[in-house]
Amino acid sequence: MITTLFFSWEATVVAAVVVSFPLMYRTARGAFEQLDQNIISAARTLGISEWRIFWHIILPNCFYGIIAGVVLSFTRAIGEFGATIMVAGNIPGKTQTISTAIYAAVQAGDYDLAYKWVGVVVFVSFTVILMLNSWTNAQRKKPVYLQRKAG
Repeated sequence: MITTLFFSWEATVVAAVVVSFPLMYRTARGAFEQLDQNIISAARTLGISEWRIFWHIILPNCFYGIIAGVVLSFTRAIGEFGATIMVAGNIPGKTQTISTAIYAAVQAGDYDLAYKWVGVVVFVSFTVILMLNSWTNAQRKKPVYLQRKAG
């Protein structure tokens, strides 16, 4: 099982997740730790179940921290090179990622192709940032009663 994992697309995913997950974890954990415990205690005194407290109080209040973690881990995963090339290799059409494609293009002296891949990374990154910023601004402009439905 383990030997069939190496040099496969699954190995590419595993390498990206292993390298980028700590960023997601630490950012989300920070958001959860900053939540005022008095809110949770008040919900418990009102008899709300732990499940509902999590889904209707904790998660909505930590949402922006979780989104920040997702963005950080996504950007780390999209640029991952070292772990990917060690575990998955650089097999075109099978395990080649954008970062390994840039590396292969530079090694082959094909700088035009490398610049095109860099342009793709920059475009995707800016697009994601702009979409998140516009979504966040739209959320801030909504009246408070439309932002979250109380359960």
